[in-house]
Amino acid sequence: MRGLLRFAQGLGLDEDTVREIYATVEEQAAEAGVGDDDRMAEVRKRMLAAARGA
Repeated sequence: MRGLLRFAQGLGLDEDTVREIYATVEEQAAEAGVGDDDRMAEVRKRMLAAARGA
């Protein structure tokens, strides 16, 4: 999580946003049986989208 928070800082995202994205992806990944690497890639992808305002 620390690495994600540093990445988020660089994007201008706050910690609450990161935790919300992480929780959402975690829940969806668990339901779909997605592995850790794919889950973390999805979190980063959604963080980038949030930073762009998409």
